[in-house]
Amino acid sequence: MVLSPYDQSVYDAGYKYIPQSQYLLNPFQIPGGSENEVPSGLPAIYQAGDSGGGGGALQAGSPMTDYNNFYKYTSDKYFNNQATPNVDDLYQSKVDKTFMGMPSYRQQELTGPDMGEYIGSGTDIPLEQTMAGRIQSGIGTVKGGIQNLMGKVGGLGPVSFLMNKMDKFGSLPLADQEFIKMNMGYTGPTVFGENTTGNSKDPFGLNTRSALGNYAERVGVEYDKLGNMLGGKMSEKYGVEFDPETGTFIGKNAAYANKMNKMNLAKYNFYKQQTLRRDLDRKTAERNARIEAERKAAASRAESARQYDSNVHGPTNYGLGSDGQQSYDSGQGFGTNATTGGPVSNKTGRGRTDYMDGGLADMLEIYD
Repeated sequence: MVLSPYDQSVYDAGYKYIPQSQYLLNPFQIPGGSENEVPSGLPAIYQAGDSGGGGGALQAGSPMTDYNNFYKYTSDKYFNNQATPNVDDLYQSKVDKTFMGMPSYRQQELTGPDMGEYIGSGTDIPLEQTMAGRIQSGIGTVKGGIQNLMGKVGGLGPVSFLMNKMDKFGSLPLADQEFIKMNMGYTGPTVFGENTTGNSKDPFGLNTRSALGNYAERVGVEYDKLGNMLGGKMSEKYGVEFDPETGTFIGKNAAYANKMNKMNLAKYNFYKQQTLRRDLDRKTAERNARIEAERKAAASRAESARQYDSNVHGPTNYGLGSDGQQSYDSGQGFGTNATTGGPVSNKTGRGRTDYMDGGLADMLEIYD
């Protein structure tokens, strides 16, 4: 597809992942100034470098110890690495795509008349993948891309093999996995100094991606631990009260207590916000899962109603089996799978479920 002159100017300016103007309510405006310039009229937000690296230890009050700055930096990293199929499928995007320095696509080799027809009509010549492109696509189909592909083959040596076997990230709840991914990407200094490991960490030194741990759980542990300390021994030490809502001390000696606990308060407020966002992510995931389960159940019931014939399947409608086919009435109080003949539950409320696939009734009931 040929780009309009304005869309071409957007593309040439380096904004290659912006949908064409015809798909936008308002055309994309090419920003002025440098990439890291803060637009006028907006509050200044910490502008981290490409990796956030360099510098000494972060101090209480350092921009990156603020939750909003850290979230902006890591979430930008996350979203910039997401697939953009509506843009990636554009003709020019494919032409520009490379893998290890080699083009991923090339124009199809057409005969003279066919070539002339495309040129005459102003239509783009169809593209086909090169060998490099096919390899690139093959890697992309492995969940997690090249990093997880290395994990599947055991890494590079016995240590990598052992670590890949121990890594439990893939077994974590999906909401926690996404939360962790959203917090990866910062490899700059922490409160302990320069990050020489190259691993993603939060500003207070915790690994956001750990083979054996769960950062989504750890932020809650830190939040509770710090809240107990600030509301306990630190309040007693300075003769003040700790307000968990504001994340500060209150009382006669509050100013002094807040001054002496700058780092503790910064950590508390950071992990408080992290915990709140984690909990919201989990609730959203649970809600979406529930909605999806209800949608599938409704679709299963509708399909069962379409397939069911009492003259064929028996007097009781036991719904669909795991094969998607209408079950049969066994005459013994349960249905049977049309393909396997195995029992099907009639009490799940999920459009009928085979016992072997999660029906609520106990398998032993079948044989009592």
